[in-house]
Amino acid sequence: MKDSSVSKNPALHRLGSRLRALALAGAVCVAAAALLCAPDAAGQGAAEGISTCLYTLIPSLFPFMVLCTYVTESGLATRIGRFTGPVMRALFRLPGAAAPVVLLGFIGGYPAGARGVSRLLARGEITREEAGRMLCFCVGAGPPFVLTAVGSLLLGSAQAGPVLLLAVTASGLLLGLILRFAAPKSAPKAAPKPQSPSPSPFVDSVTGAGRAMAVLCAFVLVFSVLLSLCRDAGLFRPLTRFLLLRGMGPGNAAALPSFLAEVTAGCRDGAQFGASLPLFAFGLGWGGLCVHLQIFSFFPQLPLSRWKFWLFRLLHGLGAAGLAWVLLPFFPEAAAASALWPEGVTGKTAASIPAAAALFLLLLIMALDGAQLLPLAKGKQNQAKNPR
Repeated sequence: MKDSSVSKNPALHRLGSRLRALALAGAVCVAAAALLCAPDAAGQGAAEGISTCLYTLIPSLFPFMVLCTYVTESGLATRIGRFTGPVMRALFRLPGAAAPVVLLGFIGGYPAGARGVSRLLARGEITREEAGRMLCFCVGAGPPFVLTAVGSLLLGSAQAGPVLLLAVTASGLLLGLILRFAAPKSAPKAAPKPQSPSPSPFVDSVTGAGRAMAVLCAFVLVFSVLLSLCRDAGLFRPLTRFLLLRGMGPGNAAALPSFLAEVTAGCRDGAQFGASLPLFAFGLGWGGLCVHLQIFSFFPQLPLSRWKFWLFRLLHGLGAAGLAWVLLPFFPEAAAASALWPEGVTGKTAASIPAAAALFLLLLIMALDGAQLLPLAKGKQNQAKNPR
């Protein structure tokens, strides 16, 4: 039986692909010209992104990325799994080999856990269903980022960091415990694939983590430029006004768009605008679209639907916010920390037309590029299911 997408009008499909390609090429050219018309905003965003990568992401993430890759590539996860198997099956219905990756996912930051899941799946240590469940709960902000970057440096509080870390970690663990009941009881077990031993797994781990880190930093730079263009174009103001009319505090309303897009920028804006600690917890649990794309980059084919992934990121964020709200009465210093920068909602009063045009065209490029790649991915998947 032929695939329905192929049986539809092929000429119309080719025409649509060509139109998308032409629109994509035109958008790239016009976006480049628009960026040249708003160099200050783009340059400021790029500078902020570079600073974030050099002073926050690379020091806090790269060592854990190397460690997580080494644990999976060296076969150490399999050896550890012989001892942790009963505990992992009882708690999460996962094989023992997943234990070190779950641990590193909570202490090493968002990409470390996702990187470990992708390597376990590639080696056949876990099934696609198990990988999908792991991505729903063991991808979180690590202690170096939460305690040092957010708690100490941005909020200047010895209590804020531990409260946020406890809320975000507990929310993820609760999701993992709940998801165990969604695991099929008669699911086939993972069949580890035969692997040729690497002469130097440590060297492979460092080079693999380095390549992955370069991709992560590239995403951070792109989103930093986009956020800077948004601010310069005044595109956040309608959303901020809408949130204010719905009763949200001015600090939370000003910082929420940044939290939704990129977590580091969200934490920086949250500290500047005096956002509440539960909003910080929500942003750290959600992770931001930038982190989500970083996670997607580790998988040739995501082991769960993107909508399901986004749903559980939202649940993770809401759960973390609720737990932070419950913990705040016991930590008064943490409650006051987010109000140390009472600058209010600030921003430019005039929108920048070139920046708005550049932002719109960059978003158009992302949309067209995704639309162009989706049929290709489906075609490859269908070819794998129906080899000729």
